[in-house]
Amino acid sequence: MRNCKRHYQKRVILIMILVTGATGFVGRNLILSLSKKSDRIIGQFRREKKLDETRSFFIANNKEENFNKIIWRKADITNFSEVQDLFDKVVEVYHCAAYVSMALYKINYLNLVNITGTTYIVDNCINNKIKKLCFISSIAAIGEGMSEEVTEETEWNPEIDKTPYSYSKYGSEMEVWRASQEGVPVVIVNPGIIIGNNLNNSQIQKIIKNKFNFYTSGVSGFVTVEDVVKATMGLMEEKVKNERFILVSENISFKDFVNYISTKNKNYSIRLYKSILYLIWFIESFLSHLRIRNKFLTRALIKSLYSKNHYNGSKICKYLKNFNYSRIYSYLDRC
Repeated sequence: MRNCKRHYQKRVILIMILVTGATGFVGRNLILSLSKKSDRIIGQFRREKKLDETRSFFIANNKEENFNKIIWRKADITNFSEVQDLFDKVVEVYHCAAYVSMALYKINYLNLVNITGTTYIVDNCINNKIKKLCFISSIAAIGEGMSEEVTEETEWNPEIDKTPYSYSKYGSEMEVWRASQEGVPVVIVNPGIIIGNNLNNSQIQKIIKNKFNFYTSGVSGFVTVEDVVKATMGLMEEKVKNERFILVSENISFKDFVNYISTKNKNYSIRLYKSILYLIWFIESFLSHLRIRNKFLTRALIKSLYSKNHYNGSKICKYLKNFNYSRIYSYLDRC
């Protein structure tokens, strides 16, 4: 998977690029890399606080000048007129904006941002005859393999219960495929669990700071944020269109992942048994029925935390032949 060789020339980007969710975890890393190649970038954001954090991120990478060259536009992607205003002279779109939550009580907002927001982005891509759209999705939007590893061809099974987040990402992908049917070239990337040492709010930093960290017996795919950025930019440069790509470097158990970081930082890792989560789910359901507490846990979420899913992320190497995944543990050692 990691030994793919081919060199392609770096291009200087002269077209106008729109990045939605430009102040998010993936978005700020992506727009930083894009800013090294282009001065014609529109970065969509929603909250001033996140924009300030992104400025600090650029400064930490000695790229404050790049930050100042970006055209920053405050807009709500669930507001069609505000989305419409973003598309002036835009030729390519990276759609990173999304809301991430596993909470059941957040389902309406998840659908609003992830599905309705993507619908508005897609409508404007179609109306403006965008040259290419890249959508940052998730492995949560892909079907589950019963015994074999999960690939891009694994079908979504509507009979298997999913988390609210999974449903919202699947729905947003349906909108992106609609764009392809209307003549807009698209690529979809489905990253695994994305890790990165991004300021102080990354998953790694949270585990380092917590004295006690819990883990389940599940297995999932992991990938670094730098690899996600490299893959998305590479796919936009190549002629590939109307394809999806799983981005997973390695499949690692949650136990091994948490233990590795905890041991390195002299913290404690504790196994969380499924029976405990089901007990919490039962109590939470009862309190929710009495309208004392909003319901967070679902059976689908508990199941996903203990599922041993193995994802194959090798397809990207067939299209970007100089692409090499970072090894997860080596990456953790550098954080």
